[in-house]
Amino acid sequence: MREILSLRFVATVVALILSVVAVSRIAGGEDTDGGTVDVGSSGEVDPDMVRRIDLVDVVADIESENGRFGTAGFAVVDGVAAHTARLILDDLRAVDIVTGTPGVDNCPVSRRVGRCAVLADMLGEAVLWFSLEPVDADMIELGTVRAFDDEWAVLSDGFALPHAPVFVRRCATEFESFTQWRRELGDDYVTMYSLAERELTDVVCT
Repeated sequence: MREILSLRFVATVVALILSVVAVSRIAGGEDTDGGTVDVGSSGEVDPDMVRRIDLVDVVADIESENGRFGTAGFAVVDGVAAHTARLILDDLRAVDIVTGTPGVDNCPVSRRVGRCAVLADMLGEAVLWFSLEPVDADMIELGTVRAFDDEWAVLSDGFALPHAPVFVRRCATEFESFTQWRRELGDDYVTMYSLAERELTDVVCT
C-alpha cells in the first residue's frame, strides 16, 4: 500500500512540474509546437484599427441600390461605401452594405463576381466595416502576423482572424519555429486565409 501511494505521489508531483513548465513557456511566448504561440508579441498595429472579422465569403453577385445586378454599381470612395448594395453570397445568404459604411476595396471590378471575397466586421446583421479582397484557388492573401490574441491572429492590415494551431510555412529557407520565421523575415512574407478551412493556414515568403 505504501509503495502504491508513493508512486501516485511521485506521479502527481511530476505532473505539477510539467504543468508549471508548460505555462511558463507559453507565458514567455515560445513555440511549444513549432507553430504560432507568441502571446508576448505586442505588434505594431494601432488597437483602434484592429477589426475582428466575423464574415469571410466569396461574393457571387452584387445588387445595387437601384435594383440592378452588376459590379459597376458599387464603389468605395474616400474610405466609405459610395452606394448602398447587397452582396449576394449564395442562394440563401446576402450581406447589405449601406452608403457611408467604412471599408476598403482591393478587388478590381473585372473579378468581383466569384473571384472576390468580402471580409466584414459585423454587429448582428449590420456591417460595421468591410474589405473586398481577391481570391485565388479558395485562398486570400493578407498581411503579416503582428500579434496573437487567444485563437485570433492580428495582421498588419488590421484584420483579426482565427488561425490554425500550426501554420504551413512555405519558404526556401527552413525555420525551426514561426517565432524564428517572423524574426528573420520581418515583413517579407504574406499570410493566407483558407476559405475551405475558415482560418489562416499558411505563411509564404515573398
